[in-house]
Amino acid sequence: MLIAALLGGRKELLYRVLGNMLASSGYRVASAVQFRKVNLPKELKEFAEAGAGITIAHSVNRMILSTTYVPEDLEGLIKTARCLAPVEPDALILVGFQKLVARNERIIKALAVWSAKEVNSLLPQLAPPVVGVYSDKGDYQGEGSFSDLKDLAKAVIEEGRRLRQLPPSPRRV
Repeated sequence: MLIAALLGGRKELLYRVLGNMLASSGYRVASAVQFRKVNLPKELKEFAEAGAGITIAHSVNRMILSTTYVPEDLEGLIKTARCLAPVEPDALILVGFQKLVARNERIIKALAVWSAKEVNSLLPQLAPPVVGVYSDKGDYQGEGSFSDLKDLAKAVIEEGRRLRQLPPSPRRV
């Protein structure tokens, strides 16, 4: 399974491109997003406060899972994503989680940032592989710089294939 961490102030932009590129190619994508605080609907909060360890909110076209169990480490997060997915995902995209992934050499990392200043503060903290960097201002011209999010997303996919984390073509169910 491809595990890619998207980091930086513009990571959500890169997620939209990478997630769409993988899904439209037939890959099954799971994602985990790190927030400082998760704002849940009042009803889900009430169920948790009443003792529910997990609550499933279901509508016609969406399902939200809320749990009071928070994985302690990266392996717990990966296990949770695998268990919750109805089928084994081909890719898990981590949006954020800088502290969990920074030194992990198994995780493919890509940066989408506002400016070169942000790149210079993030890069020294990251162990390889760092596939590349997209700067919104276009002011980062260092090694691995990309001027287009699509090209950076393609590079993440190619690195996943090269490392044999992502199959050359999607699995069919």
